[in-house]
Amino acid sequence: MSTQLTPAMRQYVEIKSRYRDCILFFRMGDFYEMFFEDAIRASRLLDIALTSRDKEANIPMCGIPYHARNAYLSKLIQQGCKVAICEQFEESGGRGLFRREVTEVVTPGLVFQEECLDARGNNFLAAARFLPPFAYAALDATTGEFFYEACASGEGLADALYLLSPAEFVFLEGEGMPLPEVAGGTKGRLGRIVEGKLTTSLSLASVDDFHVPEGLTGMPGGDHPAHGVVRAALYYLHLHQPAALAEISRVSEKEGRQYLAMDETAVRTLEVFSTLSGERRGSLLWAVDRTRTPMGARLLRAWLSAPLVDAGKVGERHEAVAELVEAPADRRDMGERLSGMADLSRLASRLAQDRSGPRDVVALASALEILPGIRELLGTAVSPLLLGGRDRLGDHGEAVGKIFAALHDQAPAGMKDGNVIRPGYDPRVDELTHLLTHGKGMLAEMEVRERERTGIPNLKVRYNRVFGYYLEVSRSHLERVPDDYIRKQTLVNAERYITPELKEFEAKVLRAEEERNAREEELFLALRESLKGYLPDITRGAEAVAEIDVLLSFADLAAANAYCRPVVNSGRDIVIENGRHPMVEKILGRHAFVPNDCRLDPREIQVALVTGPNMAGKSTYIRQVALIVLLAHAGSFVPADNAEIGVVDRIFTRIGASDDLSRGESTFMVEMRETSRILSGLTERTLVVLDEVGRGTSTFDGLSIAWAVAEYLHESEHLPKVLFATHFHELTDIARTSPRARNFHVSVREWQGEIVFLRRIDEGSASKSYGIQVARLAGLPDQVIARAREILKNLESAEYNEYGLPSIAGPDAAGSVDASQMELFGGRRVGTDEGAVLEEIRKADVERLSPMDALLHLAAWKERLSKEKR
Repeated sequence: MSTQLTPAMRQYVEIKSRYRDCILFFRMGDFYEMFFEDAIRASRLLDIALTSRDKEANIPMCGIPYHARNAYLSKLIQQGCKVAICEQFEESGGRGLFRREVTEVVTPGLVFQEECLDARGNNFLAAARFLPPFAYAALDATTGEFFYEACASGEGLADALYLLSPAEFVFLEGEGMPLPEVAGGTKGRLGRIVEGKLTTSLSLASVDDFHVPEGLTGMPGGDHPAHGVVRAALYYLHLHQPAALAEISRVSEKEGRQYLAMDETAVRTLEVFSTLSGERRGSLLWAVDRTRTPMGARLLRAWLSAPLVDAGKVGERHEAVAELVEAPADRRDMGERLSGMADLSRLASRLAQDRSGPRDVVALASALEILPGIRELLGTAVSPLLLGGRDRLGDHGEAVGKIFAALHDQAPAGMKDGNVIRPGYDPRVDELTHLLTHGKGMLAEMEVRERERTGIPNLKVRYNRVFGYYLEVSRSHLERVPDDYIRKQTLVNAERYITPELKEFEAKVLRAEEERNAREEELFLALRESLKGYLPDITRGAEAVAEIDVLLSFADLAAANAYCRPVVNSGRDIVIENGRHPMVEKILGRHAFVPNDCRLDPREIQVALVTGPNMAGKSTYIRQVALIVLLAHAGSFVPADNAEIGVVDRIFTRIGASDDLSRGESTFMVEMRETSRILSGLTERTLVVLDEVGRGTSTFDGLSIAWAVAEYLHESEHLPKVLFATHFHELTDIARTSPRARNFHVSVREWQGEIVFLRRIDEGSASKSYGIQVARLAGLPDQVIARAREILKNLESAEYNEYGLPSIAGPDAAGSVDASQMELFGGRRVGTDEGAVLEEIRKADVERLSPMDALLHLAAWKERLSKEKR
């Protein structure tokens, strides 16, 4: 086929052969073109027209304007594509071709274009080992964040990756890439986490041969489980973004035991980052986020993902928040200064990778210029975190001075636009700029002079990129055109001309513009290189800004919503006075929310059983306790009047019921898997939150399991603290035999046949479930409600009719049935004589009868025998 292709297409094919796994953006003039399979795929993903080249009509083609590249690139990245960007250069590549080469490969985890990034979230590339010993490394090349963790189990790895939500995965050959179609278990969970994400397998030999940069600190030893994945992440970065590799200066170990652990189920059901429907609004992050900067927003998410378990470090955060709460004027001033600050971390990263344009560098200086004011406002700080943050903000006056001395305040994004260098910085740039600026005046003078010389009143001097400068004369005045005009182009209503004077001017202006642009680029690149020496201080300053922003956000939250400073200590009790649910309170308003107390301890109230009708607030209550514990460990004040919380090292939840059809698992199987994981992962500092365990199966089975689970938790040697909401009122009897179990209920009042939810948690069990009243509130028809009351009455009185059928069947059920032919449980025909009853007893399969079936059989037989005796 190559002999049939034009030189440009042969150039394309040669470059594409080196980037087979990428969609190739091939620059041709003002467009990026795609051909062959790339064109077919991209046209579908981008919803753009698929066509073909004129000279090669059989070659599929599609294209996008060069100026809209990043918008289309973002769409492809979000759909898991890898894109190689091939630029066109002015120098000839031979045979009349422009030289073209790939300048960068963009992948979902290695993308630097702002349009492709979430400013308030990280963009992680994850390298993972999916076999024992489990480990992962996470790299955000846009900020330089790089850390690794060894995980004790596949479940631990799945939880960590779920929290990170990486944009892309890489793994070493032979290290167990999970498959989404694996149903259930750890492999299935890992498979679903990577599903839909770009995944790349790396050759073990290639990764081993890769030389880790010498300046990188914190590299794990060869015997560490994460050694291979750290190397894999660096090697992948080297393959696709080698300039970014130089910016990665350190890698750190994340030790899980330093943080409060939450598995995927807990994060999802507590709605920490999104609601169960996937929305940010209504989540904990939405309720507490008052950060002003992108760096602060990312750090807040990190703190909520990994709350601390060191009571001393948690106390330092609370001390800093308390100090800010007590300084409202300084807090307001700091907030105003931080608002609108550019993303200092990513600007520093772009500078390190030689990606900064003039506008980026000016934005960097503007952000650094804010820091002295923040440092001044923290001048009287006494808490260790605020003092440390103030010192790390640093003094960047020298760097800021260099930037503003060299660059225009309104510098363009790129070099080709000109007007980059500030007047007075460089004499040659000033001279050339003067020529270009006054050149417009010279053109205006030339236009006036030519009009007077030729007598053509509408003669105009114009410019376009194709012909350069020209004189345009309308057809009505062509007879006045002088002989020294040289015709350049004929239009329908006009002619275009050039003159020797105009061509001389054009050459002079173009030379001046080219020289000015080249000189400006030279000066800018020298400035950018000189600024790299300030990067360590800038990075520390960005980290300090992020930390101060989060602490300020916590303080604003506390002051605005009357949050209290919790005490997190080394004890094991949880004592909360008038606690509130942070998200529900924000939606309803503080005064509309009914606060409640909570006390859990391993001595008297280890297991709190909470009963009450649906919609009364059981789930809200047990969730709010877990959320208050999480917020306290993250360093925030909490929605309560007072809170004393012994360190919690893990929050387990089993809340809600839903099928997981993708796994082929029922509601009950999902519920049991989650419960099993809880029971096998208990520690003495675990908080367990259970809601309606056993609801996914039959009543007796569900009650039995719920009772056994509650009993197991109560008798566990670890004595975990447990909040157990249930609709099984029989479960409250466990408090009679379990000394550390205590009953609580959501108070309800009946008024004129209606129920009123008081939302208050009181000690003792609920008197009844009020299920029918709740159904009435939900709008069930009156006929259904009346029938339900009748059935409930019969069930509660354990009534059976004269034929042995439960009265749930209704008063008329027996009227149309011949007693001698009555069918019970599967069509058995029953007589009324004693022998027939005995025969039925002999043939009864006792092992297959449920307890309820056995009771119904026994009641029917007893009734028939009693009648026969009469």
